[in-house]
Amino acid sequence: MLNQGFNPDMSKALASLLAHTAAHSPYYREQAWAKNARRGAVVSLRNIPITPTSVVRNEASLFHVPDVPKSEGRIITKFTSGSTGRPLEVRHTARFYSINDVERTRLLTGWGFERYASAGIIKYPDADHPPGTVRTKLKPEGSIHHLYTADAIEAVDMILRTGIQVLHVRPAFCVGILQHSADKGIKLPLQLITTVTELVSDKLRAMVGAIPGCKLVDRYATSETLLIATECAQCGAYHAADRKLVVEVLDDDDTPVKPGRMGRVVVTSLLNLAMPLIRYDMGDLAVLAKHSCPRSTVTLARIVGRQINLFKTADGRRILPYIDSRSASEAGFRQFKLVQRSLTDIDLLYIPSPDRTEVPQDRGQRLVDHHMGPGFKVTSIKVDAMPLSAGGKFLMHECLI
Repeated sequence: MLNQGFNPDMSKALASLLAHTAAHSPYYREQAWAKNARRGAVVSLRNIPITPTSVVRNEASLFHVPDVPKSEGRIITKFTSGSTGRPLEVRHTARFYSINDVERTRLLTGWGFERYASAGIIKYPDADHPPGTVRTKLKPEGSIHHLYTADAIEAVDMILRTGIQVLHVRPAFCVGILQHSADKGIKLPLQLITTVTELVSDKLRAMVGAIPGCKLVDRYATSETLLIATECAQCGAYHAADRKLVVEVLDDDDTPVKPGRMGRVVVTSLLNLAMPLIRYDMGDLAVLAKHSCPRSTVTLARIVGRQINLFKTADGRRILPYIDSRSASEAGFRQFKLVQRSLTDIDLLYIPSPDRTEVPQDRGQRLVDHHMGPGFKVTSIKVDAMPLSAGGKFLMHECLI
């Protein structure tokens, strides 16, 4: 049974999930709440312990449920890239994927996808798809082009050749595409750009805004949960996919934060019976929005990033690494990344603006002092390309201590 205050439909879905999990999950069924649930006791979601990210990644098999009702469809198994450690075996049901698609469509309403007939998805090359390959699928509503490339210059050429108007791409790669087209004075046909997986920088939003008529819509998703939230076409905040999951934003004491405050993102997937994750601490930080919206019960003002990428200070505090993109551009940095190597040492990796060969050391120091406060020694290091993680992701901030 359930006592939580959700709307009736979601309360029913959550009660069903908890009953199934309490009976069949190797990880959860020995917890006190699960034993109580099997005896018919009332269960409150907020009284269930948080599930740490580290446990899921190190003991994934404990979260795989062997007994899944046939009504959920086939079990789909995938492995994550392993960019945050060892690859994680993730299991979803076909029904869960189907509901995820419905939620994605609902939350993307208003962006005008239906107005564009040609879309492109950039993918990394592989053995079957060498760099430069274009695979086109024709559908009644238009064409979808799969572009296989890891090179921004090549991607620009492919976009021009296919004439795509909607581009699905990782944020860091998108910066490279738009930077190259801007440097060369190339006018791209893009009208809508969708991003997922990485944080969207202020720089990328400014670059998209410089393309006449083009808009950017960001989605927050993970391999474990699929879609979590989508940016709204009307208000610009992120609306939770709360017809398939419960999103909580909690402080360090596991108490819900107030609107306008930053907290940890904790997710409960309501409908994935193959790998139930209850109160799963994503390892991410977000700011809870100050306003509500009828599209979702939880609205996020901003996705901040992973907790592990907060920087540490000598006095024990953890701070959010940040440099305003406009200030960085004015200082001569075309693209940059902050890496903390000790409590007092930060490397600022950068690609200089086209009109510069190098940027003086003191400019990086001044930027960090202004935006993050004094106490760090900054070393600016020029690079030819920004380093990516093992999974091909770009991390704007990385704490190595």
